[in-house]
Amino acid sequence: MLTLNGTPLPLKNLRISVRQQLAGQDMSGQTSATDQAETGSKGKRLSVKGVIPFNKAQLLSNLFTMADAQENEARQIYRISNKTAEALKIRQVKFQGTVSADEQDTLRQWSVSFELIEHLSVPERVEQRQPDKPAAQQKVQGVNTPVETGQNDDVPPDTEIELTGVMKVLKTVDNALA
Repeated sequence: MLTLNGTPLPLKNLRISVRQQLAGQDMSGQTSATDQAETGSKGKRLSVKGVIPFNKAQLLSNLFTMADAQENEARQIYRISNKTAEALKIRQVKFQGTVSADEQDTLRQWSVSFELIEHLSVPERVEQRQPDKPAAQQKVQGVNTPVETGQNDDVPPDTEIELTGVMKVLKTVDNALA
């Protein structure tokens, strides 16, 4: 049984499959190394398939109304009740992608399928509770002065740094534009 915000969706032959994208980025460059940068866990996606008999046309209408529903110009978020969702700790979902209903004349029913994506996933909630990490100061290679601050850890404050040829020209242009 599948329930969204307390509204049951009694689909016959209900099948729910789940998939989750584990994001990563290749760090090997031009080599054959297998190093990956972990870039987070994305929310889970529930693919729902089932059947609605022709004599329950109102159920089909309700399904499409729920899929279209918006709140504050964004897709409506639903509380989900289902054994698969419960097992994976999925509490809130919203419709995503295509909602389809195909007539099956010989069986006098609609074969429906749609996708629900997790809203506020467990990894997302954990990430929101983490304190913000300070941004790392970037330095330019081969230059003794940081790009923005004009200060350097190796040089005491209020000390003038001697600039080389190109840097002198760039400094002059920068001052002229300021």
